[in-house]
Amino acid sequence: MIAETSASITATELPTIKSYSAVVTQIFHGLLDNAIKYARDEVAPMIEIEATEKEKEWEFSITDNGIGIDSQFFDKIFLIFQRLHNRNKYDGTGIGLAIVKRSVEFLNGKIWLSSTVGEGTTFNFTIIKNRKTIEE
Repeated sequence: MIAETSASITATELPTIKSYSAVVTQIFHGLLDNAIKYARDEVAPMIEIEATEKEKEWEFSITDNGIGIDSQFFDKIFLIFQRLHNRNKYDGTGIGLAIVKRSVEFLNGKIWLSSTVGEGTTFNFTIIKNRKTIEE
């Protein structure tokens, strides 16, 4: 998808996290897939990944220049099988962001977003710095 859409993905220096690698991979894959899938027509996707260190967690943001999401749908997009768009225009099952949310919560994190229709979306999420912190 990256090559097909001429997507550009840039990132600040990202941390090493002691966690479940498959779950962390699933989170990033789901959000990057979403950012590429919901690109504006005739505009190459530009995606920026950033990480900010907090006391007990890392806060990540994935920002795109896609079609954006109306704020009235912010909660709906995380529900399983909830689609905002016609299947003819955007392929998918409606489970991607539900899996992302569940994965973030499995790691005791939170996920939220900000978006402007026609300009893009930023998904923010947290991951505890290491598994030991979860048990404390």
